[in-house]
Amino acid sequence: MRLSVIIGFILGFGIIIISVITRENVSYFFNASSLAITLGGTLSAVIIHFSPHALKDAAISFWNIFSEKQFNASIIVKNIVDISKRSRKTSFRTILKANTVKKNSFLSKALTLVADGMEAAQVEEILVKDSRSTTDRNRIAERVFNIAGSFAPMFGMMGTVIGLIAMLNRIDTPAKMPAAMGLALVTTLYGLILSALVFKPIAGKIRDKNNIDTKIREIIIEGVLSIQRGENSQLTKERLSIYLD
Repeated sequence: MRLSVIIGFILGFGIIIISVITRENVSYFFNASSLAITLGGTLSAVIIHFSPHALKDAAISFWNIFSEKQFNASIIVKNIVDISKRSRKTSFRTILKANTVKKNSFLSKALTLVADGMEAAQVEEILVKDSRSTTDRNRIAERVFNIAGSFAPMFGMMGTVIGLIAMLNRIDTPAKMPAAMGLALVTTLYGLILSALVFKPIAGKIRDKNNIDTKIREIIIEGVLSIQRGENSQLTKERLSIYLD
């Protein structure tokens, strides 16, 4: 997942940069004031719009895109079926030491609850609440980036309006007006880039990852409860197969 994000950013910004450097004067497309208005204005509006907790969730979700391993549903099902088979021969404490369990914190937590001797109803309640809480936090993070993507073009247009006002106040020098118009439009360009290539795509990536991770947690909950009930591995596999595409 992180690779697709990196490739997307490289391709997107690469195309824009190539388009810019093929023009006569690259400096036309770079302006610190325009960037400050667009990016600074967008961030300010987002800070006003959302609570500190929402902003923290957004930062964590963004970081997780690059830092968290994306699990595959079919592999998770296979791992749980293997755990089901092993649970008949060894203790859950031993199973918890396996690398396949350690690499997935939610699976490790679920098996730890079972190993601690908690009732199935309690295990299910804790895991479902944990999963829903994580899903909700990621939905808030998605909304933060979506809103940021809506604000960016607005501030880009605001910068353009500011530039046009300044240009019209210098109408006594008509020769300078085309250059001033170009500079004013740079802010709109920045707003469109931030919206279409940064904020909106990140929001979509968070949503996509959240959907996959939620599905993975549902598989783990169903699988661990099946194991706790003492069901055989084949029945556990059949229960979990409905989650696979």
